[in-house]
Amino acid sequence: MVKYMDGLDAVATALAHPGRRQAVTLLGSGPASSSRLAGVLGIGLPAMHKHLAVLTTAGLIESTKAGRVVTHRLLVEPLRRYAGWLAERSAFWNTQLDALADAFAAPAGEPSRAPGDPDGDA
Repeated sequence: MVKYMDGLDAVATALAHPGRRQAVTLLGSGPASSSRLAGVLGIGLPAMHKHLAVLTTAGLIESTKAGRVVTHRLLVEPLRRYAGWLAERSAFWNTQLDALADAFAAPAGEPSRAPGDPDGDA
C-alpha cells in the first residue's frame, strides 16, 4: 500500500470533525486558551484536549504553556497546502464538468468539445 507523507491526510482527518473546524475558525481570529475553545464549543476540557491533539498532530496548531494556561495558535501553512491541493482538483473537475455540459448542450449529431480540446475537434 502506498503511504503519502505530505501531511494532507492528517489535515483532512482533522478538518473532518465540525468541532475541530470551528476551533480552527476561532483560532483564525487569534490565539485562544483551551478553556476558551472548550467553552465556545460547549464541550468539556478532556474532549477539547483530544480535539487539540488531532489538530496538533496535523500540524494545524502550536501550543504554549504559561503557568496553568495553555494557549493555542493556528498555523496556516498546512491549510494553504490543503487549499492548493483542493484547487488543483477543482480546476480539473470544473473542466470535465464543462465538457460534459457542452456535450449535453450540443445538438444531436454534432461533435462536442472533448476535455482538454480547445478547438472542439473531438
